[in-house]
Amino acid sequence: MPNTQFLEVAGKKTQLIVHGDGPPLVYLHSAAGEAEWGTFHERLSKKFRLYVPAHPGFSLSAGLDQIRNMDDLAWHYVDLFEQLGLSNVPIVGMSLGGWIACELLMRRPQLGSKLVLSASAGLHVPGSPIAELFVDSFDRLRPLLFLDPRLPAADELLPSSQEDPRVLLWLRAREATARVGWNPYLHNPRLIDHLRRITCPTLVIWGAQDAVIPVAHGECFAKHLPHARLEIIPQCGHMLQYEKPDAWHAAIERFVLGS
Repeated sequence: MPNTQFLEVAGKKTQLIVHGDGPPLVYLHSAAGEAEWGTFHERLSKKFRLYVPAHPGFSLSAGLDQIRNMDDLAWHYVDLFEQLGLSNVPIVGMSLGGWIACELLMRRPQLGSKLVLSASAGLHVPGSPIAELFVDSFDRLRPLLFLDPRLPAADELLPSSQEDPRVLLWLRAREATARVGWNPYLHNPRLIDHLRRITCPTLVIWGAQDAVIPVAHGECFAKHLPHARLEIIPQCGHMLQYEKPDAWHAAIERFVLGS
């Protein structure tokens, strides 16, 4: 199991896991807070030197009191990349993490060599609203995140009951997500106007049955990013790396490594 380390990033204690011996790859997690090492991280680390930071307020990262909006969160990542000496590296952003990646590369396009947007938040698409994620019941959340809520991999992501020790991390994740994504809800109204600034090659990857962020959002990203293509995974919901791991990993490896 890789070791978890902590950095001080502009006064914010930031949880970070780094593991693997390949070329660097940064993974920015979703509102689900999958910053604790899991099956898909391990698989990515077989091909890449994987960097997995936890956003402020998620997992054991602190500093949420310094984050007022997505603008602050994007600048946090500018500072983190500078501190780690990362530049011109591939970035995989999942849902909320995809939105963060876009905001980061709008400000510092040179930080990303390639971008993977996996079911990314960040846009408002008329007629295709993002689902309500701030629900109290994990039984209601499962069918939102997974096409098949009975999938064993869902247990790796979601607490099984209110007694599950991971519930505290979920509560922290919900508070941190609300800080940057409550109003306007999980999007930046100006983001679409600035996607032209993201000049690196981009893979937009989506589950065909995503019940959280409809495929129309992926189509919109692919249309407005200068060098993007859309890949849709059939029979798959929002959490692609859990529900269709083989297809998700293969798409990322083909795109990032050119294989």
